[in-house]
Amino acid sequence: MGIIKRQTIQSSIYTYAGVGVGFLTQGIFFPNMFSKAQVGLLSLLISLSLVLAQLANLGMNGAGGRYFPYFRNAERQHNGYLLLTSLATLVGFSLCVLGLWLARPWIIQNNQGQSPLFVDYYYLLIPLTLFTVCFTVFDNYARLLYDPVTGTVLQQFVQRLLILLAGVVYWFGWVTFPQFLGLWLLAFFLQTILMILGVARDRSLFFHHRFFSLNPDLRRNLIRYAALTLSTALSSQIILTIDKVMINNTKELGLDATGVYSIAASFATVIAVPATALYKVSGTLISESWKSNDLKNILTIYQKSCLNQLIAGCLVFVGVAANLSNVFRFLPAGYEAGYYVILWLGLGKLIDMATGINGIILNTSRYYVYDSVFFVLLTFFTIAVNNYLIPRFGINGAAMGGALATLLYNLARTLFVGFAFRMQPFTWRNGAVVVVGAVVWWVAVQIPYPAATDAKWQNMLDIAWRSLLITTLFVGLIVGLKLSPDINQTIVSVRKRF
Repeated sequence: MGIIKRQTIQSSIYTYAGVGVGFLTQGIFFPNMFSKAQVGLLSLLISLSLVLAQLANLGMNGAGGRYFPYFRNAERQHNGYLLLTSLATLVGFSLCVLGLWLARPWIIQNNQGQSPLFVDYYYLLIPLTLFTVCFTVFDNYARLLYDPVTGTVLQQFVQRLLILLAGVVYWFGWVTFPQFLGLWLLAFFLQTILMILGVARDRSLFFHHRFFSLNPDLRRNLIRYAALTLSTALSSQIILTIDKVMINNTKELGLDATGVYSIAASFATVIAVPATALYKVSGTLISESWKSNDLKNILTIYQKSCLNQLIAGCLVFVGVAANLSNVFRFLPAGYEAGYYVILWLGLGKLIDMATGINGIILNTSRYYVYDSVFFVLLTFFTIAVNNYLIPRFGINGAAMGGALATLLYNLARTLFVGFAFRMQPFTWRNGAVVVVGAVVWWVAVQIPYPAATDAKWQNMLDIAWRSLLITTLFVGLIVGLKLSPDINQTIVSVRKRF
């Protein structure tokens, strides 16, 4: 757990620094600089590129998480694992390019009316997908070598800083919107190059075929697992993307509504930041524990992940929810329609964090096929629910559908892990954390907010002191009630050091 704690803290620090940059960029800067349709275009391109990147990888990142312990051998260049993954990804990316070319007539037919911008810049998906999938390959490889921090720094901070700089250049009128898109793509390209250089710095950039070794049993297992994780990864990205696609394709909504929804979704994403860091760190250690059949270690990580992620998620959720009235003062008219989108999507993120690493445990176990089945079923359920809710409730319907799908999916995975491995991660502490979060939220919203006619600096001041109040009350109660042994232990260690 020492490795997990240290690297999760490091990753979270860099990630939250990136969140600050991303908040300025996506939450404040871009909505005031671009039209809603342009904001929607950027969000839609990123969402679709993530789906295509999963397809292009052919499930190799997921398979690596499960079987890399059988490749691990630095003296033999990890038996050609990086070469194998890179070649598979090249084949998958070529298939994606072919699919994009074949799908263009259908895209034009279905988007020319409500989303002409998407039609104009459709082919940007090709370089964006290439940069995205290459980054994920090398980021995943570094994570398997116990370095989750480099990829987190580049993706969560450096990339966002570069995008912010591209926005500044556009703000000063030095480039047109098409030229801005070129600079925007450059941010993803540089992130990828720096990730590759990071692997080379650690002397792990191995491509020589001389050490390539794949026995028949491992090859068969790898192919089967890659196929299953491909369906799982595709399903997960489709679930994360389908709301934006369906909003864009709804005639009454279109790319403008997609822009409002994407800005709201970016606020909700902040809540899941600690979980992203944890998943990168814990996946490799869970795989190693399965290899040695160390169920006790898996249960310990599972229990601590559920509790500590719930604490982090509750704090951020309450902080975001209690400050929404202030935040919308800094956005152009129309974006307030995303108020309940943030709350619903934020609730979904909180549920996902509260159930910890159930997915990683299931996905790296001998029952990994069931995780793929759950994901595929969830995909159909999400599409059906969104198809019903979006026409009736608009963007709020998409957020409600996402939260409901997250709840049912995590419930299914938690119950399966509980019955299959006799692992139950929840205690009274988890319930107590939820109560503390609810009480702090209630206290925070009782204090009057600045009036609509007040100066914006008053809203900024209100956000600062209200957030300080929430943090002080929440952390104080968590520490005072000793709800998290890890947090109290960390505080004791810090005291001893200083």
